[in-house]
Amino acid sequence: MLSFFDRLSDPAKGIALALISNALFILVGVIVRELSQTIDIFQILLFRQLVFVTLLMPSITSNIDAMLHPKMMSMHVWRVTGAFIALYFSFLTVSNIPFADATALGFLKVLFVAVISRLFLKENVGWARMTTILVGFTGVMLVVQPTLESESLFYVGTGLVAALGAAIAVICVREMANVESKTVVLAYQAIFVGAVALIPAIIEWQWPTWSELALLVLVGVISSIGQCFGVTAYKWGEANVVSNVEYSQMIYSMVLGYLLFAELPNSLALIGASVILFSAILPFIIKAKQKQ
Repeated sequence: MLSFFDRLSDPAKGIALALISNALFILVGVIVRELSQTIDIFQILLFRQLVFVTLLMPSITSNIDAMLHPKMMSMHVWRVTGAFIALYFSFLTVSNIPFADATALGFLKVLFVAVISRLFLKENVGWARMTTILVGFTGVMLVVQPTLESESLFYVGTGLVAALGAAIAVICVREMANVESKTVVLAYQAIFVGAVALIPAIIEWQWPTWSELALLVLVGVISSIGQCFGVTAYKWGEANVVSNVEYSQMIYSMVLGYLLFAELPNSLALIGASVILFSAILPFIIKAKQKQ
């Protein structure tokens, strides 16, 4: 397996790692959906963070001075807030609406990142980028097909909130990337998101069975491996290529939604998924046209 990986070109390595990372995050969603039938979301989130902190402990101890003297404290607060909102509300969403719908709503993070960057960071978002985002948004709406039914609309709303939280976290990480060490950024998120989840988790605490405990630990382990693969993917491939591979989650979620939960997408949803995937390659089409 390693020899096969070594023979790949650097961009192919990045794409391969990103595909694995995305598959692992979709698998986490499947486990969370199963666990949420009996275990409270706050408790699932607490276990995820505990496992994450445990796995990070060697890095934390070797970077203790940087941990005790963060350079961008206010940005860490926003990062933790965004990450908590993203994790809690995405877990809530994936537990209550069709799997592909929850995944599609997560892609609205791209739209929120563009809006926040334009309004608050005064970044220029060109027409090509906005076209790509609007095409992706159209695809999301075709997949989700929100109705005015109160329950369905509520969980579409939680998916939107999760995407907004993820966008805030992404922007904060981007702002801190050249100032704070990766260990500090990851550890602060892991520790303080867990701290926020602690009290609600205790209030709603239910002792897990051994099988539930194994699944709770798996959520943390798989999330950590997925994040590691995702970060490493950017080492090998260009950022714009690797980030677009994230749209592979749409395919994974539709296949697993059908196989595991008997969720058969209708024709509009299939068209929407195709539009979302098209939005991933649209930047390359526009770039090629501009070079002509």
